[in-house]
Amino acid sequence: MKTLKKSLSAVFDHISECMAPIIPIVLAGGIFKMAVLLLTAAHILTGTTEVILSAIATTPFYFLPIMVAYSAAKHFDTDPMFAIVSVCVMLFPDFAALMESGGSVTFAGIPVVSATYAYSVIPIILLIYCMSHICKFFKRLIRESLQPYLLAACVIFVTALLGILLIEPAVSLVSNALADVLNVMQERVPVLAWGVFAGLTIFLVSTGMHWIFMTLAITQIGLTGVDYGIMVALFISNMGLAGCDLGVFIKSKNRELKSMALSAMITALIPGIAEPSIFGICFKEKTPAIANILGCMLAGVVQGLITVHAFIYTFPSIPSVLMFYSVEEPGNLIKAIAVAALSFINCAVITMALYRDKKETAGREPAQGQFGTAVGR
Repeated sequence: MKTLKKSLSAVFDHISECMAPIIPIVLAGGIFKMAVLLLTAAHILTGTTEVILSAIATTPFYFLPIMVAYSAAKHFDTDPMFAIVSVCVMLFPDFAALMESGGSVTFAGIPVVSATYAYSVIPIILLIYCMSHICKFFKRLIRESLQPYLLAACVIFVTALLGILLIEPAVSLVSNALADVLNVMQERVPVLAWGVFAGLTIFLVSTGMHWIFMTLAITQIGLTGVDYGIMVALFISNMGLAGCDLGVFIKSKNRELKSMALSAMITALIPGIAEPSIFGICFKEKTPAIANILGCMLAGVVQGLITVHAFIYTFPSIPSVLMFYSVEEPGNLIKAIAVAALSFINCAVITMALYRDKKETAGREPAQGQFGTAVGR
């Protein structure tokens, strides 16, 4: 069991490390998309100007696999150029058209499963991890004097075929199955699906497992233009964490803790960064974590009842709330704000009901009161 736990932890750490340098670029794409959305809605953007700005906004998502390839190659200590070229094969226009043609595709008699390579994340990380071992293998196999001529050709050929024939189709099937499960749950048991997901988000973020779902959301938005609830649940979680911070800020008499809670709340509300709230407040003080689970679960139940979507990928926070706006679903933004506000209020109220300051006696000289008794907090 410990071995499995360590292995899962290592997987999530690798995903997190590979994605960390790319997130600012993806967020930039999200900001551009929101700007295009606002300017188009205000009838400021028209014609080719809109097309050009839309291209700028979409590029970070469409070419995400190339950025992931570079970041993963640096993380796994292998050649970034080999990684980039291997992945670019999958985005080559003729190859992409072949995959989208719907016809039967084979390579040397081996069936090639149709898959969409743009917007991919997890398959690319796995592919470059394999490439790092492929590169080491060929470095041992090929004489050093011949490596400048043969190493790149061998590594790129094997890596590209491995991605096309095995890794991308396999991971795409799993990802599509997971997306289908989420969609079915959204249709049949939305209250249970999003209630549980929102309640458990604090643990998903703390272990790095949220990257699996965030990359799934990125893929869904890239392919269909809609995320069916993952980003909404993360928005609920961030606002819930801010509510827990507020509850601790109000109830605690410890100045240092109050200052930490206030800064963590601002960090969760504005840039949408959850870690200070999770590790500095919730897990450290325990009862806010319970409040977050309960408060977010209740808001997730409401999310499941009213159905809320996301249309742009960015970190869910107050400044990025327009990620939930769509001309086709004008009421969706109000729904997102409502469930987020509910989560914030729930978590703040439950935290204030449950939270008690810890007795701070360790390492301190007790102050003497009027009758010689210790006066503590």
